[in-house]
Amino acid sequence: MESVVEIRNLNHYYGRKLLRKQVLFNIDLSIDRGEIVILTGPSGSGKTTLLSLIGGLRSVQEGSLIALGKELNGASEEQLVRVRRHIGYIFQGHNLLPFMTARQNVQMSVELHEKISDREARTKSDAILKAVGLGQYANYYPQNLSGDKNSGWRSPGHW
Repeated sequence: MESVVEIRNLNHYYGRKLLRKQVLFNIDLSIDRGEIVILTGPSGSGKTTLLSLIGGLRSVQEGSLIALGKELNGASEEQLVRVRRHIGYIFQGHNLLPFMTARQNVQMSVELHEKISDREARTKSDAILKAVGLGQYANYYPQNLSGDKNSGWRSPGHW
């Protein structure tokens, strides 16, 4: 089988000097094309950190991490962006930028695709929002899209 992710001796740290804390310890992992992997563990065990490294959202500090045939240790931001263009993300939390509208948040990911005009990106973003029942809320900011009882906004049904 062909590996889409190959990790060897991966370590990751947060903080500096006396506050430096290791969160990933000598991770070795191979994921083959078509394989389904379920990552479980307690809060704070490094699941999100590992996934953000695999997805090129964070820079590799120590070890080897090859995703989609590209070594990410030492990769430039441009190289990381190229890898991210071939990976889909479903975040645990909202992770929406609070200063951008719903359309702008969606459009930002659409614009990662090469050769797409601004107009086409906007059209696709509007279609995505409509498909999930948020078409009429394209110009709302994330804090106004919350289903929170104090927000004054309610979801338009079940999605």
